[in-house]
Amino acid sequence: MTIGTNTVVDFFGTPDDLASSSAAVADAAFSIASDVAQWTNDDDAEMASIVLSGTWAVAPDAGGSVALYARLMNIDGTGDQDIPSANYRHKSLGRFPVKDVTSAQLTAIDIDLPNNYSSQVYEFYIQNNAGQTISAGWKLVVTPKAPGAHA
Repeated sequence: MTIGTNTVVDFFGTPDDLASSSAAVADAAFSIASDVAQWTNDDDAEMASIVLSGTWAVAPDAGGSVALYARLMNIDGTGDQDIPSANYRHKSLGRFPVKDVTSAQLTAIDIDLPNNYSSQVYEFYIQNNAGQTISAGWKLVVTPKAPGAHA
């Protein structure tokens, strides 16, 4: 089937690998700020596809997941939103389901991007709810996306 003119399709920005020096994250714990690089939404996209790549030395629990959070930076001049924690789970963006295997896992989810200003800067965090420690070296890749008319 050919996609007709003016049909809404997705347009994609450049994928950004936020790899930094991600440390292991214990079960029920949050990652730390230095685990991934900050990301600037220079496309002002309203949504993105984000991929989590990670491994576990011990198989995660069946039905486990990894939650994704964002810290919005510079939302009041140079003032930043608080870092997500067990007592402050804002801003939740979604969950990556995980399998109960130790091999490398790649999971993509679509997220809404809560933009507070043009070229919003984000600091992403994960909370490991998989039942076992996620190994150091996990990474996130963000691809901004937007709907638009097919030419």
